[in-house]
Amino acid sequence: MEYKMTTLKKTLVLLISLAALSLARAERMDAEETDSVRLDADRISYEESTGVAIAEGSVRINDRNFRVLAPYLEYDSNTQQVTAISSREGGVTFLSDGKRLTGERLEYNINTRRGTLTLPNGKADSFYVKGSVIRVIPAAELGGRKSPEELEDDSDEAAIWSEASLTTCNDPHPHYRLEAKEVTVIPGRKAIIKRPKVYLGDTPIFVYPFDYVIELDSNRRRSKHPIFPKLGYESGKGEGIGLSGAFGWDGGELGLEAIAWTRGIWEGEALLTQEIGSGLSLYGAVRREYDKDSRVVQWRPRWGVDYGRNGWKFEAGWSERELVHVEKRAGTDSRYVIWRKPEINIVSPWFKDAAAGGCYRLFATWGRYEEAAYRGGTTVERVGAGAQAYGEFGGPSDRLRPFYNIVYWHFDYDGYERGSQRLLDSAMGVRWNGGRFDMQTAYLRRWVWGGSPMRWDDYSGREEIYQDITYSIPTGANGFEWKAGIRAAYDVKGAELAELVYKISYDQHCLLWGALYRDDRIGGDDWFGLTLTIKEYPSSGIRLMGVEPRDPARAPDALVP
Repeated sequence: MEYKMTTLKKTLVLLISLAALSLARAERMDAEETDSVRLDADRISYEESTGVAIAEGSVRINDRNFRVLAPYLEYDSNTQQVTAISSREGGVTFLSDGKRLTGERLEYNINTRRGTLTLPNGKADSFYVKGSVIRVIPAAELGGRKSPEELEDDSDEAAIWSEASLTTCNDPHPHYRLEAKEVTVIPGRKAIIKRPKVYLGDTPIFVYPFDYVIELDSNRRRSKHPIFPKLGYESGKGEGIGLSGAFGWDGGELGLEAIAWTRGIWEGEALLTQEIGSGLSLYGAVRREYDKDSRVVQWRPRWGVDYGRNGWKFEAGWSERELVHVEKRAGTDSRYVIWRKPEINIVSPWFKDAAAGGCYRLFATWGRYEEAAYRGGTTVERVGAGAQAYGEFGGPSDRLRPFYNIVYWHFDYDGYERGSQRLLDSAMGVRWNGGRFDMQTAYLRRWVWGGSPMRWDDYSGREEIYQDITYSIPTGANGFEWKAGIRAAYDVKGAELAELVYKISYDQHCLLWGALYRDDRIGGDDWFGLTLTIKEYPSSGIRLMGVEPRDPARAPDALVP
């Protein structure tokens, strides 16, 4: 037992060391970057006494953080001030880290990395935006990092738009857009849209009462806020209607959610997150949630700190009376009440695996837990390490795409007579296309050795087959498509059909509307939900109600316990 504990703790130390080396290497690379301003044009005149260069005709100026194209430009080499003006020959174009913006006049200081662009329009990340004025500032300042060293290391430029119209639709007449008095876009991190007015086509639908916050970093999507009211049905609660949203500010947000159910239940959550350094955030939340098993509604607080950089993710979190949902087999959703005191997780970036044609990553965890059903008041210490491999590649033809998703975990429990628990999860299958039919077959298998003293963490073997069939309904309209489908989960060990999911969707170019109904054939946890997804950000959580049914093949994270 002592040897196993030492081995896992050494694995935890190894992951921390690898992360530290990776972050130190990135910081050295940033420090080695050199600044140099380059100016090219058809005609350039320079006044040595003032240090001002005037460039005309096909002007281009750039350094490592930005590039400007314009017909006329003035550059002050003493103050590092750039002034670019449009003419009949063309506008002023500003390019920087995912942004390409065109306007009438640009004022930008290279030293302070601050500037303004009038009548801007263009693209920032995946957004098409236009407005009256845009201010550009260092993204580091929005996160509260204002030391000279941190400003020098961070080259991202944040864009703050006034009187802005924003969409991800590239159609000349967008199928949807959001209009707001102010929009802040931080490339690679988030977009904060201040209380937008929502349009479908040219028709105004409503004014969103919150700030609409879209997380652009997939590793930091702690909260997900639908932009439409929440509607749906869940067995045990009845029909539900609710609203969720957020108030965003520089480096943080307050997410709010409230749902009322016809069986006299209401649930809600308040989640506060605040960035306190480069990639470092604090969070705290309190959730009012109903437990279908005990039929009790309780307030369930949680709080912690997380850090992410260069693909590495760290989190230390505490919780009280947390309601954990675990699917230990298809058609069986189990719920457990636990306390985390705390739990620490480390996840490495994805590394390429050329031999297997996929990628892999490593992770480790340590925590102290108390479970309501396990000798109340007794704390269990758990340490674990694992690895995950994922791959998807072309088959014999373009219509066949095999995939695999394999996860291994080794957990040790302090003072537990059985010592440890090992899990090997695997999902293998193929996606295949048959004209208007899209199909997916997945074989899911779990092997378990040993056990856990806690019910929520005590797994057993499983063996299931998932079959998904989707039919594209012909409409004759280019860019628009209806689809209807069904997904079945068959429990091989129990020799029974465990779950059926019925779905219908409408693909509207940039938006995806959907309706799903889950028929739980074993546990009776049925639900119905409507979804609306911005296709450019499918994980942004724009959902009217319900959750996506589990798909072990769709995402690399799907099999991580």
